[in-house]
Amino acid sequence: MGLTKDQLRQRTKLLRLGARRGRLCSACVAFGTVLALVLGSLRLAYAPPYDPALDARCVKGLRSAQSEWFETRACAYDAREARADFVAAELALTVRAKHTPGPCAVLTLGLPTPSPGRFIGQGLLVDETATGGSSFPTGDEALARKMGFWMRSMLDAGAFTCETHTYTDERAVRVLESSLRKQGYFDAVVGKLWNDRKQAKQLDEEFEKIVKSSPNAKLTVLINDAKRSQSQFARFKKGLASGKVSTLIWRREITSTAQRKALMKEVKFVARFGYSVYLAGASQNAKGGAEPTAYLRIDHGAWDDKFATPNSGIELTIVAVPRDNKFKRLLDQSFSLCPVRSSVLNFNERADALCACETERFSTELAEPTCSLESRLALARSKRRGFWSFFMGKTTEPEDTEGFDELNAALDDVGGEDYEANK
Repeated sequence: MGLTKDQLRQRTKLLRLGARRGRLCSACVAFGTVLALVLGSLRLAYAPPYDPALDARCVKGLRSAQSEWFETRACAYDAREARADFVAAELALTVRAKHTPGPCAVLTLGLPTPSPGRFIGQGLLVDETATGGSSFPTGDEALARKMGFWMRSMLDAGAFTCETHTYTDERAVRVLESSLRKQGYFDAVVGKLWNDRKQAKQLDEEFEKIVKSSPNAKLTVLINDAKRSQSQFARFKKGLASGKVSTLIWRREITSTAQRKALMKEVKFVARFGYSVYLAGASQNAKGGAEPTAYLRIDHGAWDDKFATPNSGIELTIVAVPRDNKFKRLLDQSFSLCPVRSSVLNFNERADALCACETERFSTELAEPTCSLESRLALARSKRRGFWSFFMGKTTEPEDTEGFDELNAALDDVGGEDYEANK
């Protein structure tokens, strides 16, 4: 028995409706596929590049090797003894000159604190040959020592081959200007270091002045004063986001757990702008000069609290390098305890072959008992006047809570992937 006309019309209607639904579903599937591809492309475009040095399979071994290395060779990471910050600057400037020659600028904040040196007379620096024959007479021997140490270190690093901008103690401005002029560095700028909060002058403002005068220059920034406020980083967002800061180097002294937390927030803040962060080390060579030793990775899960033990008497040197920088490649391949190999992107390779740590590459540096973290802690403890100050992990100086809050606020403004999720 055949279908009636009404039944045929109904069936035709249902078939057409089904065809429309099928086309609609196909369109939805096609749209979803295209959307997923677009979103995936955007994620790849804006996500930080894969960092083989922090491969998830390797970071545990890296942390263990770095912790043990630091524990037995802590003195190599004291910037006052090893000049690790200026050694890092020399490395960075050498790599830049070789691979990306062009205009460059070196911006320094504050004067570094050296290990105790020898003086004669009324504050005359003994080591005049290393500073081009310059001496720094002053009633403040500590300031004279800092100026001499800064000058010698900048010369050794080759910093004056670039445009230099130095901001320092008001008492040192004229002396440094005069000394630089005597040595022929007439374009070197020396200015008064601003107060973080009493004046509006900020690091980003100085950065913008340099960019305006030298728009193609790559910057190497050194914060030499270990006591500078962490708010400096909160006020350097434009500079870090510009892609013009090729290396950021800063000193940090840890005298309390709050300062250690502040350091970790600084590392977190800088890493969010696409920088890889290292703890720089240096040691003395056979000729008495300073040379780099193993660099320890400290961002995205590679950190160990031993690196910033309160009241250890160590001024740490932190180095931040963009992830696509040739200097980073040098550090990962030549100065890492666990060097990155060229085949690291081959995920079929065995993890143990990929993550092998080679501490014997630095075997010429003997781990002397006096260089251990335990020994440094004992030395620092004996030098401190207040036992309870050390025991409680506190310092007699007030905590910079205002700068700490400012850095927290700056971290919230940056956004992006949560750093703690990577730990």
